[in-house]
This record gives sequence, structure tokens and C-alpha cells, in this order.
Amino acid sequence: MKKHILYFILAFTTVQMSFAANLSEYAVIKGIITIPESKIKEVTLYNAEEGKPAVTATAKINSQGEFGFMIPVAASGFYYVDYGQFKSRNQLIRLYLEPKLDITLSISKDSYVLGGNNIGQNALVQKANEIYNEFAPFARLGGNETYVEFYPWLGGGVAKAETFTKGINTSNAAFNKLLKLAVETDVEELTYTFFRMPRTVFPDKDDRPAIIKQWQVDKKFTNPDLLKLANGVSLMSNYYFYVSMNGASAPRRLDLAEAITHITEPALIDVYLRDAVATSRMKIEEYEKVAPAIKPYLISDASKAFILDYEKVLHKNVGQKGLDFTYKDINDKPVSFSDFKGKFVYIDLWATWCGPCKAEIPHMKRIEEDYHGKNIVFVSLSLDKPKDAQKWKDFVTKEQLKGIQLMADKDFSSDVAKNYDVNAIPRFLLFDMKGNIINADALRPSNPELRAQLDKLLKS
Repeated sequence: MKKHILYFILAFTTVQMSFAANLSEYAVIKGIITIPESKIKEVTLYNAEEGKPAVTATAKINSQGEFGFMIPVAASGFYYVDYGQFKSRNQLIRLYLEPKLDITLSISKDSYVLGGNNIGQNALVQKANEIYNEFAPFARLGGNETYVEFYPWLGGGVAKAETFTKGINTSNAAFNKLLKLAVETDVEELTYTFFRMPRTVFPDKDDRPAIIKQWQVDKKFTNPDLLKLANGVSLMSNYYFYVSMNGASAPRRLDLAEAITHITEPALIDVYLRDAVATSRMKIEEYEKVAPAIKPYLISDASKAFILDYEKVLHKNVGQKGLDFTYKDINDKPVSFSDFKGKFVYIDLWATWCGPCKAEIPHMKRIEEDYHGKNIVFVSLSLDKPKDAQKWKDFVTKEQLKGIQLMADKDFSSDVAKNYDVNAIPRFLLFDMKGNIINADALRPSNPELRAQLDKLLKS
């Protein structure tokens, strides 16, 4: 027994000594959240991974609102504290973590008090966070700020940020460089995000702040350190969205192949393209056009694995048999999918309450007229609620809708919606003459590429 006790003491002492020896590799964060009537149960700590936030750890909050992290820090860099406010941009709590830091945070609704035995460079980082917080209301979903408030404010906000970055001059050159980049990224990313937010008042198309023209340069993204920031990819995405929507010509879908000519760093191109493809909602035909131009730049193992999975999902239904549904037309006559065997079938899933759906109707009418008499059937299948059946019939009659007009029996709970994972409309489906799927998320009638595809199918 004594031998076992002695062994336990020796083992415990060895572990403690080993832990103490490795303590120099850790950063400690202790915090308390004092937000009245808060129901926050946990705090998440993010780091920046390839230009996007990645979860490092989570911590439960006790009944006193306290939480804590003890984080191994292999390489110094930015981390982000999130108690539910991070994505909504309500308050940025960004920390620059290094080994041996011992930080305390007292967090209230709109600010935080920084303290601790060793806070490193974080007093300066907090000032950078305050600049972010001044820009954030203009880029917050649901915010009421319009260009009327933003444009006059922007010049002073940018000037303040530039003055701050010029004053960054600690003894740590790597930190100085990264913090300057972080502030510059915050300012641009939030400004471009402003133009993506829903507004109640809009400027004239050519009415844009002068500073944005200065930011638009030929070789825009050259610094690989952008991937050390949680909003690095977001900056690239929002920048190119702004350029495509606010150029000299009409708004257009972003040309990925053209966009990457303005990025000089291979790692940035790789990460940007991966994110752009993932979020683009491209149709098969659109992806197959751009894929040869972008695939050579998707060089990392992560991107290669992503493309493999992406293409599997994109093509997962191709060639499978279409659902043999039966629904009624406006005369209550049952019509089945199998009735169309021997013809190509193009189905429009829509509803009378859907604005984007109704915007496609004129294009659908023209296509139906132009392809009348050819070996293709155009079906408009309403996902209106059953109680609105008469409303649907009246709309079809009033608008003189052509083609085959049907209504599903249970709106989004109908078999056709569930079978094709339809959770948003308009949605279009295209089938071959055997009733097999060509594309379960087909091109819209307003897309000129649809006609080219139909012409090719009809000639085959």
C-alpha cells in the first residue's frame, strides 16, 4: 500500500512539474460578463484560420458570469472573444495572444475593461477594436444607417484610422505590421459591407465616396498576412462583390477568372477561390464553364478536397430518375410527370407571393413562345398554400400564363419540394426525355445561357 501511495505522489509531482514547465507556452484569459438579464451560457474563442474565424475553444459561464481559457499559443496572433455578439458586429473583442499572457476581461454590453498581470500589446489592440466598433453600425444587418449618414462620416472615420496606424510603433515589428493591416482591413471590409446591406434610402449609382476609388487598384491583394485575420476572406469577397455590382457597366455576376488577376499571392488566390465557389450558388453549367480557368489555382490540399466534394454534390442527382408526381391544373384535372415521357421537361417552382418568381414570368413566357412546338414541355408548378388555390387560379388566368400550370398539394411540404430539397424559390428543374434529372437546380429563364443549353439538348 505504501509503495502505491509513494508511486501516486511521484507521478502527481512529475505531472505538476511538467505542467509548470509548459506553462510558458500558454496564454490565460479570465473574464466576467456583466450584461443585465443576459442569458449567455458560453463564450467561444476564435482564431484566424486561412482568413476566416475558426473555433479554438469554448468555455461555460458560471452563475456569476465568469469564464476562462487557458490556450496553448504556438504562434502569436489574433484571437476573438465571442459571447454571441461577434457575427452581428455588436462589439469586437480582439486580442493579440502570445505565450505567458495573463489577461482579465470585464465585459459589458458595449465595451470591455482590459486588465491582468501581463496583457502584452492588447491595450493598443483595444484602441484598434474601438475604431472597428465605430464603423460597425454602418455594416450591421438591420441597421437603419443610410448613405445620408455614412458618406459624411466616412472621411473622418478613415482619417482617424490612418492617424492611428501611423502611430503604431512598438518594439515588435511583426505585431506592428499585422495590427496596421488589421485596421486597414477592418475599415475597407466594413465599408464594402455597407453596400451589401438592405437600405431604405439609396444614392445615385455614380454617387460613391472618393476614398473607394483610391482603394480600387489593379493589384489589390498582395499580402499573405491577410489570412492571419478573421475578416481577410470577407474583405476580398466584399470588395469583388462591390466591384461587380458598381462598375461602369450594368451589375453582373462576379467573374472569378477575372477577379483573381488582381491577386498576386498564390495562397490568397487559393483561399479566395475556394470561398467564392462555396458561396456562389453556381449552376452546373456555370461551374463547368469557369472550372478550367480556376482549378489550376486551387493548389492546397484543403482546396483539392473541397473541389472533390463540391463536384460530387453538384452532380449528385444528375442521371437519377425524376419524381413521378401528380398534381392538378387550374381545371382540377390531374397531370403527372410521367405524362411528359419522350420530351424534355423544364419545371418552374414558384408561388404567387414570391417577387423574384414573378420577375421570371416574362422571361418564362418568351421561352415558352420561342420553343413552342419543339420537343420540350414547360411546367409551372405552384407552391402556394392549399388555402390559396383560388388565388393561384385567378393569377394564372389574369396573367395569361402559358405552358402547363399545376399546383402542389402541400406547398413546401409537398413531395416535389421535399424530394428536391426546395427551401427557397424560384427554383428550376430540367429533365431529359426519359424523365431523368439533367439539373435539379437549373438555370433561370432570365439567364441567356438557358437557351444555349436547350438548343444543344434539342439538337442531340
